[in-house]
Amino acid sequence: MTVSVILHNAAGASDAELAFIRESVSLLREAVQAPGFGGSVRQAQYSSASWRGRHGNVRQLDGDGVWDRIVQGRESGHCGDHALNLSIEIADLPDDKAGRGVIGATRIGTLPIYSARWFLNRCMIVDDPVNYAAHLMHQWMHVSGFVHRKDDAGKDAPSVVSRLVRRTLEPAHGERIDAQLTALVTLSIEVCDCCDAKAAGTVEHVEAA
Repeated sequence: MTVSVILHNAAGASDAELAFIRESVSLLREAVQAPGFGGSVRQAQYSSASWRGRHGNVRQLDGDGVWDRIVQGRESGHCGDHALNLSIEIADLPDDKAGRGVIGATRIGTLPIYSARWFLNRCMIVDDPVNYAAHLMHQWMHVSGFVHRKDDAGKDAPSVVSRLVRRTLEPAHGERIDAQLTALVTLSIEVCDCCDAKAAGTVEHVEAA
């Protein structure tokens, strides 16, 4: 069973930004279609894989349940079409210069994904579409309905699956992965403001270096 990744739009992106986003989406597609990616998702160790339905009910899924939602392309409240559907809006979110920046923001179970322009531009400067692909995976997990718990180790489902995307792409694209960006993304995932069952949405934060 194969899952695709479809970019429907990227509001607010310049031509250069759109070209970079499209390349990142292509890499995300390569990752989720890679042999062994599904097995990695199913066998990964999660501190939590909390999924929240449209009516606020929260269920704990196992690795098989996490992969089932990904491979079926199941955004919250929709039937699976075997595609991760992405609608992105490039937003002027607070950067990390002030001490605590926002990489991305997604209201649980809904599109669009709000992606920080400063983070996109930083990825473009160092030509690292891999970490941007991992960021998109993290945010799509929220679109599917996965929420964070209080977990400083960054081992909940959105955090783990986004790292698996980067690790899957590393053998073929490792020369394009910027170590400082990886540290930035890893830190942001580990200190995300967690969602609980009553939270309206989630934002992906990063502490300033």
